[in-house]
Amino acid sequence: LLVRTRSCHASEKCWKGDHSECENNNRCGKPWIVALKPKAHVSLRATPQRAGEFGIRLGQDTKQGDVVCVEVKEQNEPWILGRVVGDLGPCELKTPTDTPCAVLVPGDIVVEMQKLEPVNPGTKLFDVTNKVFPIRAKDMRLGKPQVKHLEVGRSGRCRSAPARTGMRNIPGVAMQRQSTSRCEIGSSTHSRILRSMLLCDEN
Repeated sequence: LLVRTRSCHASEKCWKGDHSECENNNRCGKPWIVALKPKAHVSLRATPQRAGEFGIRLGQDTKQGDVVCVEVKEQNEPWILGRVVGDLGPCELKTPTDTPCAVLVPGDIVVEMQKLEPVNPGTKLFDVTNKVFPIRAKDMRLGKPQVKHLEVGRSGRCRSAPARTGMRNIPGVAMQRQSTSRCEIGSSTHSRILRSMLLCDEN
Protein backbone atom coordinates (compact mmCIF):
# COMPACT_ATOMS: atom_id res chain seq x y z
CA LEU A 1 0.00 0.00 0.00
CA LEU A 2 1.12 3.57 -0.72
CA VAL A 3 0.49 5.68 2.40
CA ARG A 4 1.34 9.12 3.76
CA THR A 5 0.64 11.12 6.90
CA ARG A 6 -2.11 13.25 5.34
CA SER A 7 -4.03 13.18 2.08
CA CYS A 8 -3.31 15.90 -0.44
CA HIS A 9 -5.96 15.80 -3.19
CA ALA A 10 -4.79 19.24 -4.32
CA SER A 11 -1.61 18.66 -6.29
CA GLU A 12 -1.91 18.05 -10.01
CA LYS A 13 0.84 15.43 -9.80
CA CYS A 14 -1.04 13.62 -7.04
CA TRP A 15 -4.10 13.40 -9.26
CA LYS A 16 -1.90 11.84 -11.93
CA GLY A 17 -0.57 9.27 -9.44
CA ASP A 18 2.91 10.77 -9.10
CA HIS A 19 2.83 11.28 -5.32
CA SER A 20 6.63 11.38 -4.94
CA GLU A 21 6.72 14.78 -6.69
CA CYS A 22 3.77 16.25 -4.79
CA GLU A 23 4.29 19.94 -4.09
CA ASN A 24 2.58 19.54 -0.71
CA ASN A 25 4.99 16.94 0.70
CA ASN A 26 6.15 19.44 3.32
CA ARG A 27 2.60 19.54 4.76
CA CYS A 28 1.30 16.05 3.94
CA GLY A 29 4.52 14.11 4.35
CA LYS A 30 6.31 12.03 1.75
CA PRO A 31 4.56 8.80 0.75
CA TRP A 32 6.00 5.40 1.59
CA ILE A 33 5.18 1.78 0.82
CA VAL A 34 3.67 -0.59 3.40
CA ALA A 35 3.71 -4.32 2.58
CA LEU A 36 0.81 -6.40 3.95
CA LYS A 37 1.71 -9.91 5.08
CA PRO A 38 -0.94 -12.66 5.34
CA LYS A 39 -1.44 -14.35 8.69
CA ALA A 40 0.34 -17.64 9.17
CA HIS A 41 -2.89 -19.56 9.84
CA VAL A 42 -5.72 -18.20 7.76
CA SER A 43 -9.07 -19.98 7.93
CA LEU A 44 -10.44 -20.64 4.45
CA ARG A 45 -13.79 -22.01 5.63
CA ALA A 46 -15.79 -19.41 3.71
CA THR A 47 -17.98 -21.86 1.79
CA PRO A 48 -19.84 -25.05 2.75
CA GLN A 49 -17.40 -27.06 0.60
CA ARG A 50 -14.33 -25.70 2.40
CA ALA A 51 -16.02 -26.18 5.77
CA GLY A 52 -16.72 -29.80 4.83
CA GLU A 53 -13.09 -30.36 3.85
CA PHE A 54 -11.99 -28.84 7.16
CA GLY A 55 -14.42 -31.11 9.06
CA ILE A 56 -13.11 -34.25 7.37
CA ARG A 57 -9.55 -33.28 8.34
CA LEU A 58 -10.76 -32.85 11.92
CA GLY A 59 -12.39 -36.27 11.78
CA GLN A 60 -9.17 -37.87 10.60
CA ASP A 61 -7.40 -36.25 13.56
CA THR A 62 -9.80 -37.48 16.26
CA LYS A 63 -9.79 -40.72 18.22
CA GLN A 64 -12.24 -42.50 20.49
CA GLY A 65 -12.90 -40.47 23.62
CA ASP A 66 -12.28 -37.07 22.03
CA VAL A 67 -14.95 -34.40 22.40
CA VAL A 68 -16.01 -32.68 19.17
CA CYS A 69 -18.39 -29.90 18.18
CA VAL A 70 -20.73 -30.58 15.26
CA GLU A 71 -22.75 -28.08 13.24
CA VAL A 72 -26.47 -28.83 12.99
CA LYS A 73 -28.88 -27.20 10.53
CA GLU A 74 -31.48 -26.43 13.19
CA GLN A 75 -32.44 -23.03 14.59
CA ASN A 76 -33.10 -24.35 18.10
CA GLU A 77 -29.85 -26.35 18.19
CA PRO A 78 -27.23 -24.96 15.78
CA TRP A 79 -24.43 -27.09 17.26
CA ILE A 80 -23.96 -30.07 19.56
CA LEU A 81 -21.14 -31.52 21.60
CA GLY A 82 -20.36 -35.20 21.83
CA ARG A 83 -17.74 -37.85 22.46
CA VAL A 84 -16.33 -39.90 19.63
CA VAL A 85 -17.07 -43.58 20.34
CA GLY A 86 -16.21 -45.17 17.01
CA ASP A 87 -13.81 -45.13 14.11
CA LEU A 88 -14.06 -42.88 11.07
CA GLY A 89 -15.32 -44.64 7.97
CA PRO A 90 -17.82 -44.64 5.09
CA CYS A 91 -21.54 -44.78 5.87
CA GLU A 92 -22.82 -48.36 5.45
CA LEU A 93 -26.49 -47.39 5.05
CA LYS A 94 -28.15 -48.44 1.83
CA THR A 95 -30.66 -45.57 1.67
CA PRO A 96 -30.72 -41.95 2.91
CA THR A 97 -31.42 -41.94 6.66
CA ASP A 98 -32.39 -39.05 8.92
CA THR A 99 -30.31 -38.68 12.10
CA PRO A 100 -30.32 -36.05 14.89
CA CYS A 101 -27.60 -34.13 13.02
CA ALA A 102 -28.25 -34.59 9.31
CA VAL A 103 -29.59 -36.86 6.60
CA LEU A 104 -26.94 -39.49 5.91
CA VAL A 105 -26.52 -40.90 2.43
CA PRO A 106 -24.47 -43.91 1.31
CA GLY A 107 -20.82 -42.91 0.98
CA ASP A 108 -20.82 -40.20 3.64
CA ILE A 109 -17.75 -40.30 5.89
CA VAL A 110 -19.15 -40.77 9.40
CA VAL A 111 -18.18 -41.55 12.98
CA GLU A 112 -20.28 -42.64 15.97
CA MET A 113 -20.80 -39.94 18.61
CA GLN A 114 -22.24 -40.01 22.14
CA LYS A 115 -24.21 -36.82 22.69
CA LEU A 116 -23.58 -34.37 25.53
CA GLU A 117 -27.00 -32.85 26.24
CA PRO A 118 -27.29 -29.25 27.53
CA VAL A 119 -28.89 -29.18 30.99
CA ASN A 120 -30.78 -26.00 30.01
CA PRO A 121 -30.91 -23.92 26.80
CA GLY A 122 -27.86 -21.67 26.61
CA THR A 123 -26.12 -23.38 29.53
CA LYS A 124 -22.47 -24.41 29.62
CA LEU A 125 -23.31 -27.54 31.63
CA PHE A 126 -23.97 -30.83 29.78
CA ASP A 127 -25.28 -34.25 30.77
CA VAL A 128 -23.47 -37.28 29.37
CA THR A 129 -26.34 -39.18 27.74
CA ASN A 130 -26.69 -42.67 26.28
CA LYS A 131 -27.70 -41.23 22.89
CA VAL A 132 -25.25 -42.61 20.33
CA PHE A 133 -25.61 -41.93 16.61
CA PRO A 134 -23.44 -41.38 13.52
CA ILE A 135 -22.39 -37.88 12.48
CA ARG A 136 -20.91 -36.70 9.21
CA ALA A 137 -17.24 -35.84 9.53
CA LYS A 138 -17.74 -32.85 7.23
CA ASP A 139 -20.06 -31.30 9.86
CA MET A 140 -17.32 -31.16 12.52
CA ARG A 141 -16.34 -27.60 13.35
CA LEU A 142 -14.12 -27.88 16.43
CA GLY A 143 -12.02 -30.78 17.66
CA LYS A 144 -10.99 -31.47 21.26
CA PRO A 145 -12.51 -28.40 22.96
CA GLN A 146 -11.55 -28.01 26.61
CA VAL A 147 -14.15 -29.80 28.73
CA LYS A 148 -14.27 -30.15 32.51
CA HIS A 149 -15.65 -33.47 33.76
CA LEU A 150 -17.99 -33.44 36.74
CA GLU A 151 -19.54 -36.14 38.91
CA VAL A 152 -23.09 -35.67 40.21
CA GLY A 153 -23.81 -36.89 43.72
CA ARG A 154 -27.14 -38.11 45.04
CA SER A 155 -28.04 -34.56 46.07
CA GLY A 156 -27.71 -33.45 42.43
CA ARG A 157 -24.71 -31.25 43.17
CA CYS A 158 -21.66 -31.43 40.90
CA ARG A 159 -18.09 -31.87 41.96
CA SER A 160 -14.96 -31.84 39.85
CA ALA A 161 -13.62 -35.16 38.62
CA PRO A 162 -10.24 -35.98 37.05
CA ALA A 163 -10.25 -35.42 33.31
CA ARG A 164 -10.68 -38.62 31.33
CA THR A 165 -9.10 -38.89 27.92
CA GLY A 166 -10.96 -42.04 26.86
CA MET A 167 -14.40 -43.56 27.22
CA ARG A 168 -15.01 -45.77 30.24
CA ASN A 169 -17.23 -47.99 28.12
CA ILE A 170 -17.18 -49.30 24.58
CA PRO A 171 -20.14 -49.07 22.16
CA GLY A 172 -22.33 -52.16 22.45
CA VAL A 173 -21.51 -52.66 26.15
CA ALA A 174 -23.95 -51.39 28.79
CA MET A 175 -22.76 -47.99 29.95
CA GLN A 176 -22.90 -47.34 33.67
CA ARG A 177 -23.53 -44.12 35.58
CA GLN A 178 -24.63 -42.27 32.47
CA SER A 179 -27.15 -40.20 34.43
CA THR A 180 -24.58 -39.18 37.07
CA SER A 181 -21.92 -37.78 34.77
CA ARG A 182 -21.73 -34.22 33.48
CA CYS A 183 -19.37 -31.98 31.55
CA GLU A 184 -18.85 -28.25 31.69
CA ILE A 185 -17.29 -25.83 29.20
CA GLY A 186 -15.84 -22.43 30.06
CA SER A 187 -16.66 -19.08 28.48
CA SER A 188 -13.54 -19.16 26.29
CA THR A 189 -14.45 -22.62 24.94
CA HIS A 190 -18.01 -21.46 24.31
CA SER A 191 -16.66 -18.48 22.34
CA ARG A 192 -14.40 -20.79 20.30
CA ILE A 193 -17.39 -22.96 19.44
CA LEU A 194 -19.42 -19.99 18.24
CA ARG A 195 -16.50 -18.73 16.13
CA SER A 196 -16.03 -22.17 14.59
CA MET A 197 -19.54 -22.27 13.14
CA LEU A 198 -19.93 -21.85 9.39
CA LEU A 199 -20.60 -18.16 8.68
CA CYS A 200 -21.72 -18.25 5.10
CA ASP A 201 -24.83 -18.60 3.00
CA GLU A 202 -25.83 -22.06 1.78
CA ASN A 203 -25.98 -20.65 -1.74
